[in-house]
Amino acid sequence: MNPLSHALSRNRNNFDLVRLLAAFAVVYGHSWLLQAPDGTTDWVRNALGFDGFGPLGVYAFFLLSGMLVTASYDRQRSGPRFVALRIARLWPAVAVGSVVMVFIVGPLFTTLPLHEYFAAGMTWANLDNFSTIVLKSRWTLPGVFEHNRFPVDICWPLWTLPVAVRCYLIVLVTGTLGLLSSRRGVMLAAALGCIAVALRWHLPHLQIGVRDFSEPPGGYSFWPEPFFMLGMLLYGWRERIDINGLTALAFAMVFLVFRDMAAARPLFYLAFVYGVLWVGTTPLLRRFVPHHDYSYGIYLYGFMVQQCIASLAPQLSHVMSLLIAAPLILVCAALSWHFVERPVLTWCRSRLAPQRRPLATGIAAGDQAVR
Repeated sequence: MNPLSHALSRNRNNFDLVRLLAAFAVVYGHSWLLQAPDGTTDWVRNALGFDGFGPLGVYAFFLLSGMLVTASYDRQRSGPRFVALRIARLWPAVAVGSVVMVFIVGPLFTTLPLHEYFAAGMTWANLDNFSTIVLKSRWTLPGVFEHNRFPVDICWPLWTLPVAVRCYLIVLVTGTLGLLSSRRGVMLAAALGCIAVALRWHLPHLQIGVRDFSEPPGGYSFWPEPFFMLGMLLYGWRERIDINGLTALAFAMVFLVFRDMAAARPLFYLAFVYGVLWVGTTPLLRRFVPHHDYSYGIYLYGFMVQQCIASLAPQLSHVMSLLIAAPLILVCAALSWHFVERPVLTWCRSRLAPQRRPLATGIAAGDQAVR
């Protein structure tokens, strides 16, 4: 038996590896979107007929996030600590990224004179990180990337951050209601989350309607929120879910057998979810787990770097553009992790760690940091 609960223990999983692969999958998928057609296409999308590398990377992110964010709240049992850690994880990297975009990328690539560029209100609006993270405001700069194949948008993947924030809010509310400490409670929490996702709120006049799920995000066949809710369920049933390679192979074979039938898509997602869990838990891949989590930095800077390359050399093949972009993206992600993300998270965890009195045996208090 290899229950999922064992893998959720720190240093007993490959989740950082899964996040890294998911981030690179998103970057890889965007290469066909940004560069001029060169006769090649996303082979995963061709094989499946509905999703490619990019969407699958996003689904994997939301699946893991549903498990780990739910685990984070259940471990802390504190709304304020949960909110503080979520802010520390999302906001600082976005804030620094917006500064890099406005003061480095913009001046280098704008077609406007610099005095007009810096005089435009559109330039400074990008420093409103609340709108970016919560209200789905895009990063756009005057005169920047207007002639690219994917025009104007500087970091398209940012559309997922408000979606993630809404999912975090569901965890916060259901956790505050005490639903995340039992299997039945988590099932109810996930059900309430699905209801919330199905509704569209218009806050100015408090209008509530049903979302139109017939039009998923561009290039996607599905919305990412259900994967987050599934991650919540997986956490709630972690003791009962056994992860092994033979079952993962069996799910994959079942999909291949029925791939031309109407049930192919749900069978694929079942195999995909279980496959992600297997990759994230198998000891066979433990040696490849990175020591640092560069996935968020890759997610933030990947599209930006790719847009810069597409602006300078739009006729490059997608493979050549990736070979040029990859090391630049990794450098940006490493700088973001080592100088922004990790220091902020370390400081925040040290401040939020529960203060305990030393034990009589002399063991220092507070050995376990909030994660």
